[in-house]
Amino acid sequence: MIHPHRSRAHLAYVRARPCVFCPRPASEAHHAFRNAGGGGMGIKGCDLFTVPLCREHHRELHKRGVVGERGPNETDAVMWKAIALQLRERLLEPAVCFHCLGEAKEKA
Repeated sequence: MIHPHRSRAHLAYVRARPCVFCPRPASEAHHAFRNAGGGGMGIKGCDLFTVPLCREHHRELHKRGVVGERGPNETDAVMWKAIALQLRERLLEPAVCFHCLGEAKEKA
């Protein structure tokens, strides 16, 4: 069984971003896609699969399963896009390009 990844630092990072459905500051990190990353019935999903939501949209999502006039597919698409962009920003963009480092050493 895959165990869900837990990270207080990542949850703080997610909460510091704006809500994915409006420009308001996010106050909560919603664990989207409970079954992804080891979650399941009664177990929160992986902290990496969280999206920033304001309190209003978080409640609406839990109550209705969708946000605003979006259908379930569009709501899920917005959340998957937010997750992908967060992971890219946190994990990939700070990485150093070793090819570029080699070119910099050759010029020096």
